[in-house]
Amino acid sequence: MKKAFTLLEMLVAIVLITLLIGVALFSFRMQLLTVQKTKIEGINNVLKYNQIKSALESIKYYAVRERDMFGRPIRKINYFFHGTKKQALFITNNPIYSDKVSLVQLTCKNNTLTYKEEPLYGYMNYLQPSFNPHKFRQLDIYRGLEKCGFYYINDKGVLVRQISNKIPKEIYLRISKNKKDISVYSTVKEDDNLTAARIYNAIYEQ
Repeated sequence: MKKAFTLLEMLVAIVLITLLIGVALFSFRMQLLTVQKTKIEGINNVLKYNQIKSALESIKYYAVRERDMFGRPIRKINYFFHGTKKQALFITNNPIYSDKVSLVQLTCKNNTLTYKEEPLYGYMNYLQPSFNPHKFRQLDIYRGLEKCGFYYINDKGVLVRQISNKIPKEIYLRISKNKKDISVYSTVKEDDNLTAARIYNAIYEQ
């Protein structure tokens, strides 16, 4: 005579099967969330890369008058750009936050790449651009970086780590995170202001 399952044994079996299904579903959901998070991080990294590259490639040849030792403007025209090993300050046509020409500063500090932006024709003196402490917007683009630094190719094709009052031909922002290279290499495009400033200087050089 075959022994039948008791009601208690059936209930225990059902509970065990339910627990196994629950654990399997939880594991699957966690794995799915991990995949989605990885995809989102990948998309965010691509967006960050493209935003930085666009801002650098669209640097504006913004002409400012050079000043003498007393702060008085003289005839010579310089282009607004200040680049060091750890920082680049420039005017760009394609900022991240605004759709207007903006003053932008990229800074490598404390293993973080920080982005600062303020529209040029707002509250600042557009003849001598500088950030208003209460008007700029700031964003930590990358944190926990192992390497972060700027390299520039000047108008003579020479690699330099510092450049001022001239727009570099190319900018190489070397950054790495988690032993992965995510560096940004940008070629600065020319704009109409470049030609105008060249003509202006040519007139006064004669």
